[in-house]
Amino acid sequence: MYQGSGVKKKIIIVGNGFASLFFIQYFLAIAVFPVVLGRLFRRLYSRYELTVIGTGSFIYFPAIPEFITGKKNTQSVTIDIRPFLKRRNIRFIEGKVTDIRDGGRSVVVDGATYHNDALFLGIGPAFLEDDIPGTREHTFSPCRGPDDMEAFMLELDAMERGSLYLGFKINKLDGFVAGRGGQMYECACLLDFVLKERGVRDNFEIHLFSPDISPGETGAITDRLQERGIILDYGYEPAEFVAGGMRDPDGTLRKADLILYSPGITGSRLVQESCLPVTAGGQIDVDKFGQVRELNRVFASGDCAAHDNPPPWVPHQAHMAQLRSQAAARNLRAVLKDEQPKHTYRHELSCILNMENDAMWLHMADDNKPPFWNLFPRRSKKLISLKNLFEKLYLFYLRYL
Repeated sequence: MYQGSGVKKKIIIVGNGFASLFFIQYFLAIAVFPVVLGRLFRRLYSRYELTVIGTGSFIYFPAIPEFITGKKNTQSVTIDIRPFLKRRNIRFIEGKVTDIRDGGRSVVVDGATYHNDALFLGIGPAFLEDDIPGTREHTFSPCRGPDDMEAFMLELDAMERGSLYLGFKINKLDGFVAGRGGQMYECACLLDFVLKERGVRDNFEIHLFSPDISPGETGAITDRLQERGIILDYGYEPAEFVAGGMRDPDGTLRKADLILYSPGITGSRLVQESCLPVTAGGQIDVDKFGQVRELNRVFASGDCAAHDNPPPWVPHQAHMAQLRSQAAARNLRAVLKDEQPKHTYRHELSCILNMENDAMWLHMADDNKPPFWNLFPRRSKKLISLKNLFEKLYLFYLRYL
């Protein structure tokens, strides 16, 4: 049993991405206060001292494919998160966590050690860039962030013809979708749109490849790709990325002028080398309550953490990070009161695929509940406006509330 004292309990949150920000939102008793009274009220009310360790920069990754249309750029998807934390009376430490010790009670940041009563990990993923040689040197990726996507667009804007290859790979060792295939579908469709707008679509081949899609697979996404003349290299995995293209397993060179590729996801070096338990897929091993196995008062969600007994289609970022962080926040509050955790979370895949001249709501849930009580169509260009509204509301919340 955890015996608290009269002093505020120290909670450290590692990372300032989706998982950590959603955790903060749900952990605080009241997420939004009037600006003038907020900090004072929290200081008087809170029984906890929260500290966030991170970069201070939040990137809205779901919008990065829209760099292709020019509607988003680095500035529009990046937020300094420190004012958001300050309004909540949350201490911020800018730095890199290099170790977690003592069963989670000690966090080492650039040589300094910080102790805690409870720990939440939302540290993001590492990408399996060594799975295919040449990934770092010869591919671009939205997963690397805005700078990499802007570099891709500079290359594309200078081209009048060529072969474009987009692909992704999934880490399946933990039994769920540890990767970001959805972004690559969206990028492929948006590339088709912008090249048509430029009047040069007929000068380009657009390929989509993945070893994790069975050749001949059908479905709504496949239909949308085929409608746009995108060549489907389902089942294909290059042996190597090289200058000017990809080398097939038999040594044949497959010409590619630009490659946009998303590798599979695993746990970061911190996960692999600290006291955290690790799954077969390299991620933090958590139970259905978001607790890190074998450690007390340590929770995790988002890209860094595996699921407990997941359906094979479930992801772990963005919306899924929200559901998991909500359960983790509630359970940590219970544990700090010497209660047993009881909150689990729904497995759900829910996102809007923006094709600029069309859109689809991709949705699956283990309880078969539809998104937003079926108030919105599953396919309509109007969904783009809805997706933009979700984004604007969330970024407004981070910037001003």
